[in-house]
Amino acid sequence: MTDTTPSRSFRVRAYGDSIRDAGRTFRLPAGADLRTTLKRAALAALPKPGGWALRVFTLERTAEGERLAALLDRIARREMGGPGFAAALAATLDGGHAVLAVAARDTAPIDRMRAALGGPGR
Repeated sequence: MTDTTPSRSFRVRAYGDSIRDAGRTFRLPAGADLRTTLKRAALAALPKPGGWALRVFTLERTAEGERLAALLDRIARREMGGPGFAAALAATLDGGHAVLAVAARDTAPIDRMRAALGGPGR
């Protein structure tokens, strides 16, 4: 049976010239690793241009009320719009976990995102 709780369901959004939502909610099968699945979903939503820098930022809520997806959404929106940038956000519906994958021709947007999040990207 598939777990339908908000902590085991997630959405995906891609950022480039415009914002595209995957248009549906995905549910993790029982036994699936949440972090790995979110990373794979975010990476799958990115274009694969050769020679671009790639970073994956993974966040986990540490206190009730933290809005991880909203924070990552704001950061991605700030950088999007140019032809040398693409990002994808995968976040659980309960907001407990979020992954932002970023690809850029120039590393400056990635560096700004890393600085905004206060640490190194992984």
